[in-house]
Amino acid sequence: MELSPRLSKIAELIPRGSIVADVGTDHAYIPVYCFINNISPKAFAMDVNKGPLERAKANLEKYGFQDRAELRLSDGLEKLQKGEADVIVIAGMGGLLIRDIIDRGCSAIDSNTQLLIQPMIAPVELRDYLFASGYDIINEYVVREENKFYNIFSVKKGEAEANDFNRYVGKNLAENSPETIDDYLEYKIRICHKIISGMKKSENPDTGAIEKHQKELDVYVKFRENIRRGS
Repeated sequence: MELSPRLSKIAELIPRGSIVADVGTDHAYIPVYCFINNISPKAFAMDVNKGPLERAKANLEKYGFQDRAELRLSDGLEKLQKGEADVIVIAGMGGLLIRDIIDRGCSAIDSNTQLLIQPMIAPVELRDYLFASGYDIINEYVVREENKFYNIFSVKKGEAEANDFNRYVGKNLAENSPETIDDYLEYKIRICHKIISGMKKSENPDTGAIEKHQKELDVYVKFRENIRRGS
């Protein structure tokens, strides 16, 4: 069974022997892959809707792993108890939804829990929440899938270094994703220029928002320059 580059990177980050809770599991791709590759002995496949759980059940049965995964109809982490899972995967959702899932389900997360998070949008807002809520983004990765880039956070409880670089770019991103970082920075710089240009053309430009995006742009540009200088 092959995973997309995005899900493959997430699975690669799961320590061998970990019990995994896959939130928003859909087809249970992560649990099935982990079983096939002897990464996890057990998994919780969780979703807020019955349809995705039915698809997950069918896929687990297809590969003969129905006895190793527990299906749970759960709104986020609602049905997960503290200590049940070593790794919690929350992928393929908006950053604000992921924020809300973690915030409501914080009782299921302890100091040993690893969170593997992949927001589709709003990564900066998600980082801000994590930094302000007692979580540390240990490492970040960026994966290219066709013409899209996906940020992946490896998170644990702890004190974070919440500087502008970690807020906008991501911790250890160049070291973790050397094959992607140049194209990713060019993409982010291009998007920032487009947003700023559009805002300035407005009849009533929001100077605060323009300054915010300009600050983000400056961080990307400076980081790109540092990479090119080898520093």
